Amino acid sequence: MMTDILTTTETIAAHERIALQVSTGRDSLACLYLLRDAGLLDRITVYWVNTGNAFPETLEIAAKVRELVPHFVEIEGRQPEVIAAFGIPTDILSRNCTPIGVMCGQSAVRMQDTYSCCGRVIMQPLHERMLADGVTLIIRGQRADDSHKAPVVSGEWENGIQYLFPIENWSDEDVDAYLAKVGAPRHACYDYGMSSTPDCMTCSGWWSDGRALFLKERHPEAYDEYMRRLELIRRSNENLIQLFNIEYGGSYGD
Repeated sequence: MMTDILTTTETIAAHERIALQVSTGRDSLACLYLLRDAGLLDRITVYWVNTGNAFPETLEIAAKVRELVPHFVEIEGRQPEVIAAFGIPTDILSRNCTPIGVMCGQSAVRMQDTYSCCGRVIMQPLHERMLADGVTLIIRGQRADDSHKAPVVSGEWENGIQYLFPIENWSDEDVDAYLAKVGAPRHACYDYGMSSTPDCMTCSGWWSDGRALFLKERHPEAYDEYMRRLELIRRSNENLIQLFNIEYGGSYGD
């Protein structure tokens, strides 16, 4: 576990408007408690995006974070409105379910890729608020071994904003040990084999998260909606996958 508190403190001291972006997941909570223990929270505003479709467990942790910090901002993500406008998210997007495909009558169900949905619900509202508030330093729980991370490293600047990742070199074990030590709240999703905190209950993307068991046992109504959406995705791709297999097999004679 390697954290240069001196560098973190010096970086924070060089800025007036500082944001800690918290998702209520393990890494962002580790950052939060690390900054608390260093006595730095009074200079920082904590930002959290309420997607509008958050798990009750997520809302409980967000409420605890709000009580813990002196400056807290909740940003609206409006997931239901984004879904209504752009379709359900999917990790495999059939051309039939794109706006053009729907317009041509190839499907009655509109879909969007998973990254685009997260961008519209979380990343875009969050970034817009950073600009509106004049933030010049963004602190995140980004780690070097994350599979999904921004293409910057701790200390770098991009478009007038510096980024600071205090736990960049921590491992999963480092994070878990530290959170247990400081008594941080723990999302129940980790008890069901999930490795990251889901942002939306009815998200039909991010299949690698493995949320089905968590939903089925703790949120059966959301599970039913999740399975309904997965069935729509299966149907939209089934014929195309068969055509792909025929084309691929024909090309290579297998």
